[in-house]
Amino acid sequence: MNSCTDTFFLNSTKMFEEIRNNLPKNKSKTQNLIESLDDILLAWNSNDCTVLALNWRAMKLRGCDVVKHQKLIPSVPQNFEVEKIISSPEGSMICLAGSRGLCVMELPKRWGAYGQFLNGKEIITCKSYNLDEQFFLNNNHIELYQVKWHPGSPTDSHLLVLLSDNTIRVYNETVLRHVWRIGPVPNACVQSEDGSEVQNKSVKDSFPTLLDMGETAVDFDIAPPRVVCEINIEETKENVNLTNKSLASTLKSPLNESINKSLNSSSLNASNKLEKVEWPIVILRGNGNVYVLSVGIESGKPKLQGPLTFLPQCGDNYGTESCSLIVIPSLPPTLVIAESNGKLHHALMIENESLEESFSEIDSSLYIHPSEWTINVLETVTLELGLKEEDQEQKNLYPIHLKRDTINELRYFAYHNTGLHAVILNFIRELERFVEAEGVSNDISLNIPSSAEYIVCTKVKEDDHTINAVLGCTLFHMPSGIVLLLGSGEVISLNVIIDPSVLIDSMRQLTISPSKSDINSTLSNANSPIQKIMKESFVLHISNILKRTVSQPILSLDKNADLSPEEMYKILSQSITTLKDQYFKKHEKVRTEILRRVKILKLLKEQQQKEVENLENENKIIQNESKRLAEKYEKIYEKQQELSNRCQDLIRQANVKIPNNNISDAEFKENVQKIDTTTKNLANALHQIKTDIKKQQYHITKYSQETEKKKIVLPAKQEKLIREILSEITTEIDTQIKDIKRINNAINL
Repeated sequence: MNSCTDTFFLNSTKMFEEIRNNLPKNKSKTQNLIESLDDILLAWNSNDCTVLALNWRAMKLRGCDVVKHQKLIPSVPQNFEVEKIISSPEGSMICLAGSRGLCVMELPKRWGAYGQFLNGKEIITCKSYNLDEQFFLNNNHIELYQVKWHPGSPTDSHLLVLLSDNTIRVYNETVLRHVWRIGPVPNACVQSEDGSEVQNKSVKDSFPTLLDMGETAVDFDIAPPRVVCEINIEETKENVNLTNKSLASTLKSPLNESINKSLNSSSLNASNKLEKVEWPIVILRGNGNVYVLSVGIESGKPKLQGPLTFLPQCGDNYGTESCSLIVIPSLPPTLVIAESNGKLHHALMIENESLEESFSEIDSSLYIHPSEWTINVLETVTLELGLKEEDQEQKNLYPIHLKRDTINELRYFAYHNTGLHAVILNFIRELERFVEAEGVSNDISLNIPSSAEYIVCTKVKEDDHTINAVLGCTLFHMPSGIVLLLGSGEVISLNVIIDPSVLIDSMRQLTISPSKSDINSTLSNANSPIQKIMKESFVLHISNILKRTVSQPILSLDKNADLSPEEMYKILSQSITTLKDQYFKKHEKVRTEILRRVKILKLLKEQQQKEVENLENENKIIQNESKRLAEKYEKIYEKQQELSNRCQDLIRQANVKIPNNNISDAEFKENVQKIDTTTKNLANALHQIKTDIKKQQYHITKYSQETEKKKIVLPAKQEKLIREILSEITTEIDTQIKDIKRINNAINL
């Protein structure tokens, strides 16, 4: 395997060698049999019904001979074909899902040198349990469409399951908690009150008709949470407390920090209401209609709203072949709706100022609330599904599966039976800049088109029945990469850029365009083509020329695909034509622009060199003139000093010869001398007083120190003993005085 298409060296591992030998029977249907959990890569082995686990990061560093894969065996066998693996948000569980059942398996603990499960134990039996196994056995017409883990689960175990009977079933481990109706129930499906049993009535007559009308939900996704205030405390106190505790413990991502703050600050108001966090569930039906289910994690009766209004309005409601949907947590949330014909609709989900009423549903028993949102479609991107000729139209429909990039919210991936596309949403960056501006500027441009790149192509002929479908797609982080498992058994692993916009910003910073004043000073003609080119950055100019509208994907066909030499030559010529049109011609144009730029820069250099020579000559002339002026200034300064001294002498002589009052001058002089003598005497007396004060302070300090030394301090015991003796003597004296008084009294008597 070429290292260019397998940068993580996964094809050489024994894990994928085992998977290649045990591929599922149905290889023409797009599935997702691989999943990444931090640095652990999980893959489903359909033959042994086991989950293979490999620490891809340690394997890449140490080698596949040192770090080997592990087998995780579910404790309960599955009686359905597994089509997708989904890991829980915290990574404690994985869900094995198919169209006819689902199983939840708990993952063991990780420890050891290479971060494997149970210190690298080769075979591990994991606790697992099938959900509603009897329900799927008794209802052959019901299929499973979509499975998602709830991001607000406090135990990382709440699972949302979309079924073909227009219901979403909520599980918490093995317990069915709720059954939410999201559309009209087919006549073939009659549910019991608890939603656990369904009876079949005239399936062939009614159920296919409902599918043909597109009234069945085909996909859903969970939008960012929001805080609402509409719960009575007395009626739903227990559910609210459970919801608040669960959300406060699970909302840890930077996107949900605002929700955490609102949860901590929620309080009772005067109307006996409590703030509640709801997770809007966006539901897509086959006819393109979008509904929203406003519900908390423990809500028993959610509010169904819709269909949401699409703006601008379109006759076909933006497609009738809708197959998948994802919600990108921007502000406002971005919806991506995919159709089987390769169209992707990018829209913003904006809250309405007033509620909008919706039309009546087919099922009158299903109550639909007024809609709180409107879908504003910004653009439609059409994907190229397979390599085809320019005049060839696409006839086949391929279900498109969408996968969001959790690190870069500006990008998502679309994989299908004909390969993989990467789509970059450029308008989200404008939304982020507008939000960061905090109302400073009201200007926002959402007309920036998105870019779609065809990364891997697995089909070249429209009428070819051999399909090399994508059986698994997952993303790696640190380093960032994407891994594809194809129906031929080939594994394609590629490095991807975390944020493509970083390259554009860095290119802008590499070359700083010259200022307009410098250009105008060097160019005589203000309207010349030279100045027009120099106004913008040359790097941006080259990048705009090299920007291509068509990409040449990695071609990976099925080994069983029978291509004639003519068809192979046609593919080769088509690739060469693409390279010539999208690469070689643009590189030739870039070469011409570079040569033109070099000529212009040479002319500017010559002109600047001439100007530098002229400036140097002028500098020499100015230096010589400054020396001459400096010498002249020195001579003038010396002459000025001489004249100033002569003037002072003349003034002194004139003052001496001027007649004055000698008596007053003598008296004034005598007074000044007396004041001077008195001042000196006072200063001497003050100095003598300060000296005496210092001597007295010295003697006082010395006397106090000697007094402190002469002071006798008795120990505590002696002082106590003396006090006791004195108290006894005092007592005896008092007694003797009393005796003397008594004797005197006796004598006097």
